[in-house]
Amino acid sequence: MIKINNCPICQDENITLRYDNRKMQFTLYCSNCDKVYYLSKKVKIECPNCQGKDIRFEEDKTFCGECGMVLSATISYVGGFKIILDWGLIL
Repeated sequence: MIKINNCPICQDENITLRYDNRKMQFTLYCSNCDKVYYLSKKVKIECPNCQGKDIRFEEDKTFCGECGMVLSATISYVGGFKIILDWGLIL
């Protein structure tokens, strides 16, 4: 398994990992070098909190089915507070 913590080109940590349900493919976007990388749909992923493999993808959020941690969502503020999502925002 490969853990992706930064951009493969510029090594910047400001990356966004998303899953496109229609294409069944992961995309990695680096905002520093403005590159989009398309990853294989067979990439093994796991929850950063519990290392669980039961990742569930819904239209407005991605979450771990084992511990319930929200990994990405369509919003970045809850109750007026900014939240940090491990996998970033779903655009």
